[in-house]
Amino acid sequence: YADALEWAYSLENIARDHWLQKGHTEEYADAMDEFQDTFKQIIKELRTGTVAGRVVVVFKCLDEEDQQYITADHDDLLMPYWKEFAKALVHWSDYHADEETPLEVSFFYIETPDAVLDVLRPALERSNVEFVGFLSDGNPRPSKLAKFMEDIIQKNHLMTKVGFDGVVLSNGQWKRICNAIRVRNVEQTPIATFELTKCFEGGISDEVLRDVLTSKALGVDLGRNGMSSNESTIIAEFLASNPPLASLLLKGNRFGDTDAALLADSLSSNTKLKGLDVDGNNIQQEGRLAFLRAIFDVSSLAACASSNHTCRIKGLGQDILCLNCYDEPCDNKWEKIFAILSLSGQDSFINTALLSEVPASLMPVLLDRANDQDECETGIPDLYLELTDARRCEKHDVWEGLGNKKALSCVYDLIRSWVVPSIYV
Repeated sequence: YADALEWAYSLENIARDHWLQKGHTEEYADAMDEFQDTFKQIIKELRTGTVAGRVVVVFKCLDEEDQQYITADHDDLLMPYWKEFAKALVHWSDYHADEETPLEVSFFYIETPDAVLDVLRPALERSNVEFVGFLSDGNPRPSKLAKFMEDIIQKNHLMTKVGFDGVVLSNGQWKRICNAIRVRNVEQTPIATFELTKCFEGGISDEVLRDVLTSKALGVDLGRNGMSSNESTIIAEFLASNPPLASLLLKGNRFGDTDAALLADSLSSNTKLKGLDVDGNNIQQEGRLAFLRAIFDVSSLAACASSNHTCRIKGLGQDILCLNCYDEPCDNKWEKIFAILSLSGQDSFINTALLSEVPASLMPVLLDRANDQDECETGIPDLYLELTDARRCEKHDVWEGLGNKKALSCVYDLIRSWVVPSIYV
């Protein structure tokens, strides 16, 4: 322990001339100095237990031409840093970690060839780490990263999140990682998050996309992968099968209104997806309306009841987030039903005409649910008006402004209209 700290405090950085003689720029040499200083600081914090929950081993050198960060080449002179880091990670896990403080470990823009992975593997297999991630510059680099991740996924039961950004692997390597997650999710604690952003800018194959989606990870991030119509068909078919997937991020792709309609339609048979993020795509008003109708069909009470009441849609405006905001689907359903009953009426507070075909056996349920209606999320009246192409009037302002009096108002108007007694006559 003392020797390790002495190493971190006394080791001098590799001479700048070393990087310059290898043909690198002054900026690269500066960035490598900063990288070594940061790396030593991380090792100190792991050894002393002062690390703040997230460790990012990062090389920061901006290419002036394209304004993109470049990935540093591996150098054998950096091996002592990797070895000390691996030892420090194990030390932190043995003496400083607890169940409340799992660590996130990421490697940004630094090449990790097999020699480095061989050093990191034993440490990451046994350490209290919940996330391991790699961020690269999008250029393929030969390594056994897939085998490395497979081993960690299978052996470290505390790790529940894996992430890749700009990492380019072969289809076979991605399949290997997906299979490892699938096996892990069946036999052990499931992988909660599987991130693959900007990894398939040239296009993701159908096989790999299906492997990723069927990996049984609870959350999948496929942002910025250049996906469009071909991929939307596969994703929609997958979602329609009602898989255990709870979260799907599709940010920054090339989906349009037609794709949005496909994805929205798949939600009609999906009751497990809790969140779908389509921010940064080419989805316009028609696509937005398709998603709105999927989760808030205002054409009738029956259609509303058959809408999706579990999935929140992100990336199409803040107002749509007010739909399906409760944990219980039943609460989301009844909030929408009472919004329609109130917002569609002309004279009375509750549009009792819509209740004419409601079975008498459901009336006590309706009254009970009316009593549960607290302040709904701001924005539902505007969404109703958007879907019905109607104009806002005083009635809509009144509904939105009722606050915690909404429940009492619903119950009062139902009883005042004699909906309950008249149905038994």
